[in-house]
Amino acid sequence: MSCVEVVLRLTNWSETILETISMRSDKLKYGVILLVAFGSTMAVHAQKIRAVRDPDSAKILSIKEARDLPEGDIAETLERDGRGRSTLAESPDQIHQTFVYCVPSGSKDVSSCVRRVFFTDLGTDITYEITGEELFIEANRIVDNLKWIDNRTLSYERWTGPHFGHRYVVDIKQMRQIGAFILSDQ
Repeated sequence: MSCVEVVLRLTNWSETILETISMRSDKLKYGVILLVAFGSTMAVHAQKIRAVRDPDSAKILSIKEARDLPEGDIAETLERDGRGRSTLAESPDQIHQTFVYCVPSGSKDVSSCVRRVFFTDLGTDITYEITGEELFIEANRIVDNLKWIDNRTLSYERWTGPHFGHRYVVDIKQMRQIGAFILSDQ
């Protein structure tokens, strides 16, 4: 739930309470409004995500030309993010597209597909695959917040649990990973 949704729900809740209870005292009304505003501020503060550089994961990813991509319309075969939205994103200069596919793992240990990040150079029509995370993480966790930071820098997150995850940053011009962060909401 986003911060805006939390504030709106708390505001609607406070208005309902004020309508239900016939208050004659303006002081009491403003006291309740201040209490709700303080509570919503605390809820928003509690949802902040901290990111700390992770040197151990800073060089685990590699980029290679993709093979055996699913046939057909890209939009129909793409994976969805944690909010149910398409993972297809275009770079600000509209030269590259990125997306997530669920591809066969190639391992006997993981029978399900693995979710991997891909990007296509629209000028050359070559698609590249980003690999290197643990196989079980790729198979069991979705990719979230896939986005372009600028024309050459791609960022995405993969949460390994409800409170912890990783953010990876890749430079597609240099074809290498340039950063990793540990994410936590605690």
